[in-house]
Amino acid sequence: MRRYRNGRVATIIGGVYAALVALLGIVSVVILLTAQDPILLSGVVLMIITVPLGPLIWWAWGAIPPQSANPILLVVLLTAAGLLQSYLIWRIVRGPAVREDSDA
Repeated sequence: MRRYRNGRVATIIGGVYAALVALLGIVSVVILLTAQDPILLSGVVLMIITVPLGPLIWWAWGAIPPQSANPILLVVLLTAAGLLQSYLIWRIVRGPAVREDSDA
């Protein structure tokens, strides 16, 4: 197994970010499915924490005709973008692989 210079720290940072994004995504979908007139502050927070991809998706969402725009799909796209970003954070923060000296 390979070791990385900041492997544990990167795993913690990426994991916490992924958990936050997933939690906000789930809460937003539950609110959309259960509330009659949802006020989606969790969706706005989801868009904010998924910077830079979140605002791009939010902006592009305005180009979709209103009759075919499903808010649940928007939340799923924002969540997927956040999970992609958590993977990229993990890859960037972990740093280069370090050489393991074996005594065998």
